[in-house]
Amino acid sequence: MLMVMLGGGLGAAARFLAQEAGQHWTKLPGWTAILAANILGSLLMGIGYGWLHGLVVLESHEALDAIQRYRDSQSIHEGMALLLAGFCGGLTTFSTFSLDNLFLAYRKRGQLVCNILGCLLLGIIAAWTGLFIGGQLA
Repeated sequence: MLMVMLGGGLGAAARFLAQEAGQHWTKLPGWTAILAANILGSLLMGIGYGWLHGLVVLESHEALDAIQRYRDSQSIHEGMALLLAGFCGGLTTFSTFSLDNLFLAYRKRGQLVCNILGCLLLGIIAAWTGLFIGGQLA
């Protein structure tokens, strides 16, 4: 639980800083920072799951030094709690996504369609790509 809380706090802080930076340094609408955070979070989720799952799969073979050091320092479940449930859960903000879409539905319906389709389609593609990359890293 502590790993989820730590990761969630770091992920939420990263999302907040990304949104602030996006509004400060670009002329893009605020929802685009959430779109970017959701895509990045989906990619990291895929990489993290693929990498951590790869470590579990490799445990059945002769242990490599790096894997042994990792296993000695923490369990795979703690890594999944910190990175996947915590950081990626805090970074990817479906609740903020939903509220932003509600506001876009009232004011800018064209941007609403772009935001919904962008987050869903690009998020799935990013998660798939991350899963592939994570599996290759394992």
